[in-house]
Amino acid sequence: MGKMAGSASFAAVMLVLLSGPAGAQQPIKDASTQIGDIRMHYLDSGSGDRPLVFVPGLTMTASVWQEQFPYFAARGFRVIAIDPRSHGATSRTDGGNTYHQQAADLHAFLQKMKIDHPTLIGWSEGVAALLEYFAGAESYRPDRLVLVDGAPAGLSEKDYPGGLTLQQAREAGLAMQDDRPKAAAALVRSMFKSPMPGWLIEQLIAGSQKTPTSTAVALLFDLITGDRRQVLAQIDVPTLIVVPQERQILGEYLQGKIAGAQLKVIPAAGHALFLEKPQAFNQALEDFLGNK
Repeated sequence: MGKMAGSASFAAVMLVLLSGPAGAQQPIKDASTQIGDIRMHYLDSGSGDRPLVFVPGLTMTASVWQEQFPYFAARGFRVIAIDPRSHGATSRTDGGNTYHQQAADLHAFLQKMKIDHPTLIGWSEGVAALLEYFAGAESYRPDRLVLVDGAPAGLSEKDYPGGLTLQQAREAGLAMQDDRPKAAAALVRSMFKSPMPGWLIEQLIAGSQKTPTSTAVALLFDLITGDRRQVLAQIDVPTLIVVPQERQILGEYLQGKIAGAQLKVIPAAGHALFLEKPQAFNQALEDFLGNK
């Protein structure tokens, strides 16, 4: 997607028609729908019977997948990205800010939208939500699963290469409480290896701060205290794991726990690798999706 100047936001992209094959027009629909006690905001583009449903990480919004919308909509996929509960333009709630509830919300959303065999793509803490979703007895079975640089457990252990130390988790929670704008800016800038456009950094920082601090801390607590490693062995659909090079050990750990999983390591990229290296990420995802 081309550069946007100054303080332009992803909302501006909603007004642009994205060209697909043979001049086909693929607009991005900015919409919301009632899901239980919340009104869930989502972005929707493309058509057809191959839906891709993207789930962002902690305090991030649907617009983080902006580089994936034009690419996959132009290739015949329906591309949907959601704002989870209390994120972005989705309703904020005092309770229910857990990854278990996010999984329930996702199931209800797919049911409401009549999407019964999606490819589910989760990034960062979105991976925790997808693991909770997959463990649910009532979930629609996805055709495929894509786990993007996310960990099944929050705390690091001797036999587990992912997660934070307890001190790191404490510092992250206190930073959010002490100075949320500063913490949001630090979080966003830490997600990239290389310099990114100023408008994009500003957009991500602003989007992050739409999640209330109390919600961000509650979800961080859920992430740190949760251990979803047992779910990995239950995954029986084709799965792609995508990690930056510095997290290759975590990727190999996940690959070893999920039967038949594929691993793609993207070099010279940070945590938000699908924004920093969109061509490499999109190609890896397209290769994995293949022809149905």
